[in-house]
Amino acid sequence: MNVKTRTRLSPSARTDQLLDVAKQMIMSDGLQSFTVESLARTAAVTSPLVYNYFSSRQTLLQALLEREYRTSGKSLLSEVSNAESFEEVVRMFVANNIDFHAPGNLLPVLLSQPEIAESIKELRTQQGMKIARYLIENTAKTYKLTAEQAQLAVAMSSGASIAVAEWVAMNTLDRKQAIDMALTYIKAGMESLSDD
Repeated sequence: MNVKTRTRLSPSARTDQLLDVAKQMIMSDGLQSFTVESLARTAAVTSPLVYNYFSSRQTLLQALLEREYRTSGKSLLSEVSNAESFEEVVRMFVANNIDFHAPGNLLPVLLSQPEIAESIKELRTQQGMKIARYLIENTAKTYKLTAEQAQLAVAMSSGASIAVAEWVAMNTLDRKQAIDMALTYIKAGMESLSDD
């Protein structure tokens, strides 16, 4: 007779397990059908155990959003810090925006819910400021722009990058082709500003 032995997980391992299962469920069945009870069934635990870790569906989703956002931000900053050129940095940011808007990414789903997104408002501001500062400094240095010119160039480039990402998500444009087009567009704009 095979007896299945239950493994007791540490609190952090259990939290990760519940968030991992929640992520899979939301990506396969959508956010609207996600409940704490369905999570408990899918994770093969009891609902009270889930509530022991998360006081409500909303707190669970907020924890999931924070974890995913931190992971995404750390990954991007790590890649950028290892870039060998400013062009490579811009390419990484465009690719990141495309991946962010791609079907199957959990972040836009959770960020579309104001009551969930509110929980990482400060984190988004901090990460956004860190990234913006990095881009502005490098844009100013690379294209010999004033800080104000670089700030405007980064803002316009960010808008272009997001527009490309949204276009790719809704159309059949090849990802690599879209990144190359966005990079050409952004570089031309920055080079034009440096000529003034």
